[in-house]
Amino acid sequence: MVFSSIVGRKAAIFIRLIAAVGGGYAVAAGISAFGAVALSAASLLPRSEAVVLTSMLAFLLYLALLIWAFAERHLGRLCAVLAVAALASWAGAWGLVRLTGGAG
Repeated sequence: MVFSSIVGRKAAIFIRLIAAVGGGYAVAAGISAFGAVALSAASLLPRSEAVVLTSMLAFLLYLALLIWAFAERHLGRLCAVLAVAALASWAGAWGLVRLTGGAG
């Protein structure tokens, strides 16, 4: 009984680590891509400046997601939120690129 709980805790920590690093990166990169395309499409910034700005902000978002991943009590909620946020941000970025014809 003790062995299975130790293995279970180690597996949960490993899954949490993979979700934090991989899922956090996917969310931060997707939001960065969406923001860069949106700022460029709205003619608020040139494309190169929009990419630099959103990339720098993505580092802060990634840090916040890493911290939250280990503060969240429920592993299922963590994985679900990261998966939905990553899919939504990348779908939004892809859709905006298709809508604007490249925004450049």
